[in-house]
Amino acid sequence: MRGLLYIRTRVKSLRRNSRLLLGRSIARLMGPRHCATRLNAAGIGSVLVCRINGRLGNAVFLTPLIDQIHAMFPGAVIDLAMSFPQAQTLLQKKPGVRQIIAFPHKGVDLVWRYFAAVRRLRATNYDLVIDPTPESTSGRIVLSLSRARYRIGFLNGSQWAPLTHAIPESPELMHQAIVPVYLLCNILGVPCDQPGVRLSLHLQPSEIEAGRAAIAKALQRKNVRMGSAGTFGFFAHGTGSKPLERTWWVAFWKAFLELEPTAVPVEFLPGPATAPTDERFTALHLKSVRDLTAAIATTRMFISADTGPMHLASATPVATVGLFQTSEPTLYRPLKSNDLVVDARDCPPWLAAQKCHALWRLAPRLSYTNA
Repeated sequence: MRGLLYIRTRVKSLRRNSRLLLGRSIARLMGPRHCATRLNAAGIGSVLVCRINGRLGNAVFLTPLIDQIHAMFPGAVIDLAMSFPQAQTLLQKKPGVRQIIAFPHKGVDLVWRYFAAVRRLRATNYDLVIDPTPESTSGRIVLSLSRARYRIGFLNGSQWAPLTHAIPESPELMHQAIVPVYLLCNILGVPCDQPGVRLSLHLQPSEIEAGRAAIAKALQRKNVRMGSAGTFGFFAHGTGSKPLERTWWVAFWKAFLELEPTAVPVEFLPGPATAPTDERFTALHLKSVRDLTAAIATTRMFISADTGPMHLASATPVATVGLFQTSEPTLYRPLKSNDLVVDARDCPPWLAAQKCHALWRLAPRLSYTNA
C-alpha cells in the first residue's frame, strides 16, 4: 500500500510540474502581462465559467462559485464550459445557470466534438469569463478562445492567458471549492466568507422522494426492514489507492453494529455489475449523479473514501465522513460543520467506528431528510 501511495504521489507531482513548466514556457514567449486587480461589478449580465476537467469532485466544487455569482449578479445568466460527462444532469437546476457547454473528456471524435464546443462557446459575447483554478491549461485555452469584455483568473509565474483582471494565489492552503470564490470576491473587492462556503446541488422535493423510494426498494429486495435508527450509507470504491480494503470495511461494520445494532448499512455501488463489499448488506447502483445524491440525502449518515460520492454527500445536509489516506484533507475534505475527516492511515476500523458512532448519535438532531 505504501508503495502505491508513493507511486501515485510521484505521478501527480510529475503531472503538476509538467503543467507548470509548460505554462512558464508559454508565459515567457507571450511576454509580460498587465492586469488590474479590481473589477467594477456594474453591468455584468452574462458570465462564463471555464472548468475543463472530467472529475465529479471538481464539478461539485464549482457549486459555491455558481452560488456566489448568482448572489452578486442576480439577473445574470451563467454558462459553464465543462468536460465532466454528467455536468448537464448535475448542475442544470442551479439558480442562474442557462446552459452547459460540453467539452469532450475522452472517446471517439474527440477533436471534432472539441471544435463543436468551441463554436458554441464563441457564439456568445460574455461580460465576464472566469478561469477558477490556478493551474489549468485547458481552462486557460478555453478562456483565451472566449469572447468577453472581462477575463479573470489567478496571476502566477505560469500564467499566459489574456486576463484583464487577476490576483495572486492565496499563500495558505485552501479547499478547492473555496479557491474560485476567493478569486471572485477579491477581484470584486468584497469579503470572502470562507467558513460559510458550502457545496449545494439544489435537489428538488420530487428528487428526494425518488431517492427515498430507491433505497426502500433496495431494502425490500434484500428483505431488510428499516431499523428505528435509520440507514447508514457507504461507498467503498474509488480510483487508484483511495479505496480501503474489504477487510477494513468488514471490521468497521462489525465494530459499528456492536455499538448501534439497529442501524441499517446501505452500500452505494459505482456500477451495476460491481460486487458488494459485504453480501449481508443492502446494495444499490444509481446511474445518475443527482439520483445518487438524492438517495444519499435520505440516509442518516454517509461514509466514503475521498472520492466523488463523498462530495455529493457533503452537498446534502447528511453528516458525511471522509476517509483519507492519499489526498490532503485541507484541500478536499467534506465541507459542512457536521462532517468528519478520518485519517485512515493511522485509524484502525474499531476507532473509526467509534468516531462515526459519536457523530451518529448527533445525527437525529440534524435535518437530514431534505437537501
